[in-house]
Amino acid sequence: MIEIPDFVPHAPVPADLIDAYRDRVPEDLVELWQQYGFGTFGEGFVRVIDPRAYEAGIGDVLGKVTGQGIAIPIMVTGFADVVTWDPGDGVTGITYRSEETTGLGSRVSTFVKLTVGGGAKHLERKLDWGLFPHAVAKHGALAFDESFVFVPLLSLGGPKDVEHLQPRKTIEAIRTMVELQGVVEH
Repeated sequence: MIEIPDFVPHAPVPADLIDAYRDRVPEDLVELWQQYGFGTFGEGFVRVIDPRAYEAGIGDVLGKVTGQGIAIPIMVTGFADVVTWDPGDGVTGITYRSEETTGLGSRVSTFVKLTVGGGAKHLERKLDWGLFPHAVAKHGALAFDESFVFVPLLSLGGPKDVEHLQPRKTIEAIRTMVELQGVVEH
């Protein structure tokens, strides 16, 4: 697994979670869990999360309709985007604020390497990261279970500026966006 110099650990990944997901996720994700645990990287923007908690909280609204119909949430961003693993498609970013999806690589390690190597430029190109450092400067660092959300949502005419970003609980924010905008199918 690649070194992630700015990884900030939040908690170790329980052995029972690794056992439960070992046959559902790629080995490079298992290695990341074992080496780093749950935590943040990419200047605090990307969070390695507990897929059980997110499958329970948003599994029914992940919108996977292509391929094998499998989308396992493995990471989230500071803007309540979800990064999923699909054994047929690889790593996908679901950007609820813009109602889009983007391919992030065929392997988890590809996404991590590109994020570590490309930093802000890669995050901006793939996940529209640009306002994140400004939101942190204005509102402070997020709690591990929080993300910044546009209020009102962009889809409801809200402006895309830091003044309209507010911290919210990530799972609840995603459910609210889906309730108001619909599922982002992929």
